Amino acid sequence: MKVIIFTNGEYKSKDFYETYINKVKADYLICADGGANFARELKLKPNIIIGDMDSITAETSEYYKAVQLEMYPQKKDETDTELAIMHAIKRGADKVIVLGGLGSRMDHSIANIYLLKRFTDVNIEAEIVNENNQIRLLGKTTELNFPIGTIVSILPIGENVTGLTITGFEYPISAGEMSVDKPYGISNVVNKKTQRISFEKGLLMVIVAAD
Repeated sequence: MKVIIFTNGEYKSKDFYETYINKVKADYLICADGGANFARELKLKPNIIIGDMDSITAETSEYYKAVQLEMYPQKKDETDTELAIMHAIKRGADKVIVLGGLGSRMDHSIANIYLLKRFTDVNIEAEIVNENNQIRLLGKTTELNFPIGTIVSILPIGENVTGLTITGFEYPISAGEMSVDKPYGISNVVNKKTQRISFEKGLLMVIVAAD
């Protein structure tokens, strides 16, 4: 099941998201609190709205009064996005796309990237997408199919990544090691139809970014 999560984040281009969502064709839509405000702009009907409801507008609440609501107290240990992620996993998602997860609040952006580990831990493919970025975490050997010429950055998260081998890129790596203080995986270029990233230990962040 393919799931889209709308977070209460930054959405700059309505046209981008309309086109992207039509292309993705998700089976299930989750709104994390104020993420429902943007879903309403797109005239989408979510399957569920989750959170403490401190950022959804009264107009949006009225618009979605027939939609399932899962409400939590404002004083809680989880963010609304984390609650939405937990729901997606519980529903049996096999692919999840988080929208609105990046923006001017760096603390929220970094936390949302970290939350992708929830999916890698249970072998669910997941990514955060906005107008300029596509971000995912890898916890195991993975084959990718980015178009030739795509610029891809491969960076470690946390501990050193060891036994790192990548193929299908202009700058391959063989049995290498990458650490947070030497992130040499910036701006590699795809040169084969299929790319393979394997490693023995660690966690990688893969970013496709556009200027």
